[in-house]
Amino acid sequence: MLLLVIFSIAQLLFFLIGINTSPLVMIILPIGVIIFWWLINNPSISLMFLSLTAIIKGYLISYNPIFEILDVTIIATIIIWIGLIKMLIQEGWNIPNKLREIVSIFILFGFVLGLSYLYTPSPEYGLMKIIRFNTFALTMFLTPFLIIKSSEDSKRLLYYFYFLLAIIVGIMLFQFIYFLKWGDFAIVLAYWNRISIPGANPIQVSRYLGIGAAMMIALLIRKKPSDSVGHLLILTIILLTIILSGSRGPLISIIFGSIIYALLYERNHFMKIISYASIAIGAIIFILLLLPENLTQRFFDISQGSVIITQQGVKRVSTIATRFEFWSMSLQSWISSIVNFVFGLGSGGFSSLFIWRDWRWYPHNIFFEIIVELGLIGLSILSLFIIKTYRLISNGLNKGSLTDHSSLWVAGTIVMFMAAQFSGDINDNRILWMFLAISISSTHVDKLMDVESDHA
Repeated sequence: MLLLVIFSIAQLLFFLIGINTSPLVMIILPIGVIIFWWLINNPSISLMFLSLTAIIKGYLISYNPIFEILDVTIIATIIIWIGLIKMLIQEGWNIPNKLREIVSIFILFGFVLGLSYLYTPSPEYGLMKIIRFNTFALTMFLTPFLIIKSSEDSKRLLYYFYFLLAIIVGIMLFQFIYFLKWGDFAIVLAYWNRISIPGANPIQVSRYLGIGAAMMIALLIRKKPSDSVGHLLILTIILLTIILSGSRGPLISIIFGSIIYALLYERNHFMKIISYASIAIGAIIFILLLLPENLTQRFFDISQGSVIITQQGVKRVSTIATRFEFWSMSLQSWISSIVNFVFGLGSGGFSSLFIWRDWRWYPHNIFFEIIVELGLIGLSILSLFIIKTYRLISNGLNKGSLTDHSSLWVAGTIVMFMAAQFSGDINDNRILWMFLAISISSTHVDKLMDVESDHA
């Protein structure tokens, strides 16, 4: 009865708003409410959407300035928490005892990050960093533990990721085809002569693509050669789109991350590891040689850097040399004093090493970022977190191996972890925290099902 009353009032409001604005509103608002309620009841879909906001936000803002006010990241986070609170009221939260420790370690890290605001030399950036981590990163890390209750939940989440990945690959290929047909760089190559989703940083796009490539390699390792043709084709297409994005870090992360994954969890397929790693490297080289020079020059300018247009004019910038310089500065700052060694400079403090002082800047490596800003305390918590995560995933092996769906999550996680050593900060890499949580939760429920089947 109450729902009927609410529905009637809502319909009346939509009608009144439509009369005073536009008849189209009478259609859009009800659809919006339906989608809103659907997302609340499906936090897993909202979680996947939140992982994509870093890619689509720029496009939405350029399409409609209202999204500068209505931040889609905040909206997605609010929807997730409404859904989680609804879940708490209806059935309660049930994080397994074995997984509560890793959640506590993550929360402890966020707490230490927050305390570092007391002594950071970069209070504005430091506060923004703390709020973003303890809001968005915590949401993306905590949610999988609450929504993955069976292997079917993990598989369903994987299908959502596939869907989003297919959309990204499709958009990248469309722009590539547009370039080949018309060759209009002014429209297509909007970011340092790199193809990307309109309005999105190509690094964020290539990370998502890199995870997809890692999953395809994991499937190739586990499948029979006769079943591998389709996966090889998909892998080649994904590698093409990564190269189109001009991002070198994800390619390196795919190769080394996949090897590390295979050595940790697929040792019985050693020859396949070597074979498919060689195929992937060969495909990358072939694509680089085949594509127009405008799209590949960035990969051949490793030693000299790239020539780009800035507000100060044409400059040659070497991102690799810059990163080495950042890492060296971080290490020197860390060992410069006992206080810095133990506590670090504080949240966002890396930016204080530059003339901007209080500006969003970071070493582009999670470990160097932690030691320079949180010192030995932060490094100890991060190391404990990584060790505990590895043990939980390894303990979740099903009859000595990962299940097919969990292997994809773990492979993607390791590649994303490698990518976090080349670009972004702890907030830019929040998809890493989500993948870590999904991998832990997925392997945990797989292990429980394995135990139950043995008892049966």
